[in-house]
Amino acid sequence: MENIAVFAATPWEFNAIGRALPASHVERINGVKWRRWADASRFVAVIQTGMGLVNARAACEAVYPKRPWTVFISSGFAGALVPSRIGDVVIPEQVVCADSSLTGFVPDSPIVCSARYRQHAYKTAQSSENAVLSGRLVTVGNIVWLARDKLAIGKAFDASSLDMESAAIGTMATRRGIPFFVVRSISDRAEEDLPLDLNLFRRPDTFVQGAWAVATTPGKWSGFNRLRRQKNVASARLAQFFEIFFSMTENDS
Repeated sequence: MENIAVFAATPWEFNAIGRALPASHVERINGVKWRRWADASRFVAVIQTGMGLVNARAACEAVYPKRPWTVFISSGFAGALVPSRIGDVVIPEQVVCADSSLTGFVPDSPIVCSARYRQHAYKTAQSSENAVLSGRLVTVGNIVWLARDKLAIGKAFDASSLDMESAAIGTMATRRGIPFFVVRSISDRAEEDLPLDLNLFRRPDTFVQGAWAVATTPGKWSGFNRLRRQKNVASARLAQFFEIFFSMTENDS
């Protein structure tokens, strides 16, 4: 039996991928929320990790003992570091970590994504006529909200996209001998700022500061509405991708 683990950080991403598994069941395993689905030849789990490297690593450690996993997939949204469109599918060849101390992975040693599964992912994206962003993905420790910082990170790591979890998931998979690859969808472009430093909402001590900034600057609401629309597009592309991916996997098995 093929045992597929798909890791997604937020409820938004978790639910988008879950739409590809309509008859699935949601439960908690070792405190981690996952959605499971199975047929005669496959077991699929979509795991909600929470944002960031530390949460992603903890989720991997929680679910690893539960199945003889065939593949780990890091999924969800990604930020573009090169010109691209909202909803473009990210399938990188390599993953690097901007701060290797957070994952324990060897600095300047990229995590290589499985060529076999990448090829399968490319075929899936092509069948749905989605543009693919390949190259290198860099995992960062905080939300990168300014376009100038995206540009700097892209140049520093020779990367085309970024996220906050893939390096932790890839490190765990590599150490356990599990094939690993990434499938994400672009939710913000390289040339655009986010409406606010969203890191303010990730910590209790700065949450009020973030809420006050939004409340006292009505103009930011248009930026949040734009971001919401972009995430809706990215969510739809993820759901579409996995619907096709799982059906193609079934036909190949």
